[in-house]
Amino acid sequence: MVFKTKRDMPVSLIMAFLVLLIQADAFVPFILGNSGGWSWTIFGMMTFLNVILLWSFIDLKYVLDEHHLYIKAGLIRSKIPYHSIDKVIQKNKLFSGYRLIGSRKTITIYYRGGFGHLVISPMEQKQFIEKLIEKNPDIIVEYHKK
Repeated sequence: MVFKTKRDMPVSLIMAFLVLLIQADAFVPFILGNSGGWSWTIFGMMTFLNVILLWSFIDLKYVLDEHHLYIKAGLIRSKIPYHSIDKVIQKNKLFSGYRLIGSRKTITIYYRGGFGHLVISPMEQKQFIEKLIEKNPDIIVEYHKK
């Protein structure tokens, strides 16, 4: 089952600001009057970085497979076996941990291995958590307001 990410305005504005800032930095060598080979290399690298950031933000989804939770965000891929998930915490927190989100309303998944935890923002959080519990009934679920 595929869950799309929830998107809200503050996170989208932060992403837009970041992309514009990176792209503005790509033009600095040209503004300073240097249009040599390194300027074009820097411009190309910064533009490529922006493409990767936008792709990761736009193509963000969470897939519940038979045995694994897959998180796909552009080139970033995470694969977490259900049996390794210990705890799920639902909270509203923007800045913490390894995040693949589009919203401030998040779910933190604690698991054994890898980074140890992952912060995601599926659109239908309640249904997402219910499906995770169907896959692994031993998962502890906590709800926090902050």
